[in-house]
Amino acid sequence: MSQLASAAASFQRIAANPRGVPQSAKAAGLRLVRPVRSRARKAPFVAVVLTVLSVGLVGLIVMSTVLQAQSFESQRLDRQAAELETQQQLLSREVDRLQSPANVARRAIAYGMVPNTNPAFLRLSDGKVLGKPEAAKPGNTNIRSVTP
Repeated sequence: MSQLASAAASFQRIAANPRGVPQSAKAAGLRLVRPVRSRARKAPFVAVVLTVLSVGLVGLIVMSTVLQAQSFESQRLDRQAAELETQQQLLSREVDRLQSPANVARRAIAYGMVPNTNPAFLRLSDGKVLGKPEAAKPGNTNIRSVTP
């Protein structure tokens, strides 16, 4: 314990008078170390933090602007899709109207075709002709329904 007490007394003397290091400490290979300065410069850290925050805010503003522009584009494309769907439905109705049997018959008569009022039918199983075939006569546009 006495060695510990003498070492403590020696350290107190060194701390009290740092220039006067005893010879026993030099002989033991000990040397006096200056206290470490704990004050780090704060300016570079603050500059880095402000730069990171600024870049983050600018990034958020740019991303918000891009998302808003994409939202407007999406709304425009939705409107265009609705208009095209309406146009497709109108065209589909027009095709159905033009392909109706009544419209085809009316247009055939307008082109000079004559409906056959006495059609003949073929039975495929035995090849027999049902009905008496007659040639259609011009000027006969009266269409009647014929059942086999």
